[in-house]
Parts: sequence; structure tokens; C-alpha cells
Amino acid sequence: MGVEALARSKKNARRRRAWIVFQDESGVSQRPSVRRTWAPRGETPVLVHAFNWKKMSISAALALSWDRKRSRLFFETKPNSYNTESLIDFLKALKREFRGKKCTLIWDGLPAHKSKIMKEYLTTQRHWLKVEVLPGCR
Repeated sequence: MGVEALARSKKNARRRRAWIVFQDESGVSQRPSVRRTWAPRGETPVLVHAFNWKKMSISAALALSWDRKRSRLFFETKPNSYNTESLIDFLKALKREFRGKKCTLIWDGLPAHKSKIMKEYLTTQRHWLKVEVLPGCR
């Protein structure tokens, strides 16, 4: 257990009547994952696949209302990886979906979440968005 009080964000969200939003990104690729192959003994197996691998990233947010009566799921896909600018675009879309309701955003320590541009953007969004960062893995 940490020094800070447990469930601080949850209590704060209830007091503010804010949605609790868990957001994360993940990448997927068409690159085949081959661990083991079958081939006649003594013959090296030949695996044929295109080397033009495409990569796609997904950003998703799972939201729970302050009274725990409603939940919502938001997601977006895009080619390549997420960066600060594309995450800001995702947050702008999230703001449109919540239509002025307050939110507490919980996310990890991705470098794009901690960049100078992101911090400046989040500073301008304090009227509706409060950010809590998950602790790093040890």
C-alpha cells in the first residue's frame, strides 16, 4: 500500500459527480508470430508471407459514472502508433462525447502522456478533466 489514501480518485469523482475513465492504447500488427513449425525431419521449413507488415493502434476508454449506474466504451483505431497529437485528438473526441460532464481520466505513464505539449493541453482542460496517473510497475 502507498502513502496516499486508497481510492482517492474514486471518492473525488463521486464528490465532483465525474465519470471515471480508464484509457489505454495498444498496437496490433499483421506480422505472423511463428513459434514452431512442422516439417519432415532434416528439411528446414519454409514460411512464406508478405514482408509488407502493416501496424495499427487502438486507443480505448472505459468509463464508469460517478454513481456506478452507467458505463460506456469508446475506442478509436489508426494506422501506426499513437503520439501526443493523436492522443490529444482522442481526448477532444472524448470531450465531445461527454458533452460538458466532468471526468477523471486514469492512464499509465506513456511518454506521450507526460510530454510538454500534453501537459499544456491538459492544463487548458481542467474545467472538465482531472488526470490521475497509474504508478509504474516495479
